[in-house]
Amino acid sequence: MNYRSALFSVVTLVGSCFVFAQRTLSIEECIALAKQNNTSVKLAREIAFTKEEVNKLTRKNNLPKVDLIAGYNHLGDNIEVNLQQVRGSIIEGTATQSVNAANQVYQEWTGNPLSATVQNAIYQTSKDIIGAVYPNYNPLVAKQDYFLAGLFVRQPIYLGGKLKAAQELAQQQSETSKVGIENAEDLVSYNLILQYIQVQYLNSMIDKQVQIVEAHKKNQSYAANLLKSEIIPPYQKKYADAALIQAETTLNTLNLEKQNALLTIKQLSGMDLNENIDFADRLPENINYVNKSVSSDTNNTDLRILNSKKEEANIALKAAKAGNYPNIFAIGNLQFLRKDLPIITPPWLVGIELQWTLFDGFENRNKVKIAESLVKESEMLIQQKTEAVNLATRISKNKMEAFADQSKSLDNARQESYTTTEMVRKRMENSLSSVKDVNDALKFQYEMEKAYYTSVVGYQTAVATYYYLVGTAEKSLNVIK
Repeated sequence: MNYRSALFSVVTLVGSCFVFAQRTLSIEECIALAKQNNTSVKLAREIAFTKEEVNKLTRKNNLPKVDLIAGYNHLGDNIEVNLQQVRGSIIEGTATQSVNAANQVYQEWTGNPLSATVQNAIYQTSKDIIGAVYPNYNPLVAKQDYFLAGLFVRQPIYLGGKLKAAQELAQQQSETSKVGIENAEDLVSYNLILQYIQVQYLNSMIDKQVQIVEAHKKNQSYAANLLKSEIIPPYQKKYADAALIQAETTLNTLNLEKQNALLTIKQLSGMDLNENIDFADRLPENINYVNKSVSSDTNNTDLRILNSKKEEANIALKAAKAGNYPNIFAIGNLQFLRKDLPIITPPWLVGIELQWTLFDGFENRNKVKIAESLVKESEMLIQQKTEAVNLATRISKNKMEAFADQSKSLDNARQESYTTTEMVRKRMENSLSSVKDVNDALKFQYEMEKAYYTSVVGYQTAVATYYYLVGTAEKSLNVIK
């Protein structure tokens, strides 16, 4: 007993020093910190930033694309004109043409054709002359190395709705990510509120348990006096000692549970786990009951995300169908550096380019089917989530009513336990009841306190859950504080 009492005193002293160094916060301050520092919220915010940047980029897809195309080219050999391949044909044709021309002129002058001997002589002479002057090599057209540089412009004119669908999809994804931030904030707020309710409960129970410990100490002291006066047997004093140890142990356990709840709050708020914080709030003695006719209109962020995802699926379906239509581009090319170009072409050109996939192995048809399936899937997910939210909302409202009625009854019971404990104590002072009777009364009083506060916690949790389900988690603070 001495060891346990000493341990309890040390824990109490250390706890007092710890509390002295703590910073008292409000739940609103923790929620504000969480919205800035919680990892889930920061991740959702980063995703939203990325989606918005993609959205901004997609809006510029209708602008022309201008490329600078420049290059150095080295051919394996010089570009030449292959004159030797047609040498014989050119010499033969030219000689024959010379004979025909001479024969035509002679016939116009004399009325008679040239003789065969003369024609053969002209043919052979022309052939020898042309053969002598015709190059016996392939002339060089261009060098092996040349440079090119120019601007190429491609402007979308008509893409069958693909460009618009891409822009709408990026915009919708950005909107979805913004709802995702609200969803993350609502979830972390809800979890913080649940932990806050737990701390309220523990604060209230610690207060009551401190009173119970003090009562047990008085009972132990009174039992010691009775034992000293030989009015009660020793075992009753031992019973009072054991009851005090149990009460002190319960108090230590409650304090440790509170520290664990505070650790969770610090983690959710994005604070250093070594930071010392505390909450001064207790569970309300007079419960602020929610009106039974409270509206069930929901702004649930999970549902909003699913609806936004459904819109994304509809846009994706439009994009898939647009794959069946052609793409039309305006193009232009300006070459401003054409050093040693093998073939001389105009320095610029403009035109219209058509791209139309006539057969792709039914790939786009499958994409359309997949997109249609995604739309149906999103509709079923929305229906499933709506049913789940409606059910959970109805259950939360029923729990609020049940716990409200229960807490009223338990409040009356715990008030009666106070009276019972006081009566038993006075009877013990008049030797009409034993130390054990007082300990039993104190134990019953603690159980009534615990039952009452547990019922209040159930009510507060149902309230927080209800407001979270309808998308306004922080509004529950107006009720539970």
